[in-house]
Amino acid sequence: MPKWGLTMEEGTLVTWMVEVGDAIEPGMELAEVETDKIVNVMEATFSGVLLKKVADEGDVLPVSALLGVVGDSSASEAEIDDFIANFGSEVPTETKEADAPVAAAPGGIYEITMPKWGLTMEEGTLVKWMVEVGTTVEPGMELAEVETDKIVNVLENTHSGVVSRIVAEEGDVLPVGALLGIIAAEGISDADIDAYLDGGGAAATEESTCSAPAEESVVEPVAPAEELVPVAGMRAAIAKTVSTSWSNIPHYMVTVAINMGKADALARSMKEAGTKVSINDLIIKASAVAIQKYPLMNASYADKNITLHRDVNMAVAIGLDEGVVMPVIRNCQSLSLPEIGVKSRELVALAKDGKLGKAEMSDGTIAISNMGMLGVESFVAIVPPTMSAILAIGTVKDEAVVREGKIEVAKMMRITISADHRVHDGAYAAKFLAELRGLLEAPEILSA
Repeated sequence: MPKWGLTMEEGTLVTWMVEVGDAIEPGMELAEVETDKIVNVMEATFSGVLLKKVADEGDVLPVSALLGVVGDSSASEAEIDDFIANFGSEVPTETKEADAPVAAAPGGIYEITMPKWGLTMEEGTLVKWMVEVGTTVEPGMELAEVETDKIVNVLENTHSGVVSRIVAEEGDVLPVGALLGIIAAEGISDADIDAYLDGGGAAATEESTCSAPAEESVVEPVAPAEELVPVAGMRAAIAKTVSTSWSNIPHYMVTVAINMGKADALARSMKEAGTKVSINDLIIKASAVAIQKYPLMNASYADKNITLHRDVNMAVAIGLDEGVVMPVIRNCQSLSLPEIGVKSRELVALAKDGKLGKAEMSDGTIAISNMGMLGVESFVAIVPPTMSAILAIGTVKDEAVVREGKIEVAKMMRITISADHRVHDGAYAAKFLAELRGLLEAPEILSA
């Protein structure tokens, strides 16, 4: 049973796609496995013959459980039975946990390292430390915010002690496993920590105790110039969706620059008052208000008809290691700004935990994709099926602007709307964006 994602603990074997006796080659589809309401295809990474099916269709099994046996066709039944009987008695090195945020070191010294959240994560950005040197920490306490693939996750502690060193600085982009800081147990001195760090930390300790000099040179195989990676699972679903949208929807795009100074100040003041609201939440709220004046932005085209949707159901793009999902905040026109903030955070948490279901993933009427946190100034998004518009949000940055003949510095942001030309035209979208800009540049009404 494969492990697709950090939170996956079990999966359901839906369908076998091969039979006993079939020749197996790398990339061949072996079985369909369901987890968190998504059916993915499990592909072979080896050659051989399917000797035996151990799991039956419909079985719910934990990660790494034995589903079947592939080997040489000359293997006897006794050899196969013996392999199955002893399966799991030794844990391969590859299956050991590699994503614990705090790695143990000798003598009560614990390393805070860049975690591995997801199979494809190779590096992360240390956004913000949430503790300081001298802070006493307990398991489960929040240590830092780390950003990867458009999502800021909280790095939680797994040991008791005191934060004794902060090695990485906010803004650093570091590979998985890189040292971020040190937690020390009671009784550990600064000299002990310095000696440990001077020795290279856990990596150096492990290297000195476990590695031995090679007695003879080994000729490494030459890697192929290219590699074919089969498209499957979420990536295959995304490929199908965007291809259908781009082929069937006649896109047009309109971009507008917005002064976000007052909106940024509003978000900060609400946060200081104890209400978490992001720039994205403000844009969602403003869009829901603007749609009341320009309802075609919340419409869809099908069978030579335009459907006007009463409710503003905003599909929010959330980036995961496996791809992008677009869960929906429903009835945005009836939600207050703080309520939209709560809904946004709930959807991000569900997406990160792999727990989005049909209820969260259906009935979107307009979409939003924000790449501002990645420093992107502007971009073009693809209109999702069953919708007629998507807002692509760029970063908020200080720019020189001319106002009444004088050069001033303003916090500017660009929004590009991609839209379905069958439902509305560029002038209509421009008027909608002008309304949206007015609301964001005078945002007091959004918090009322």
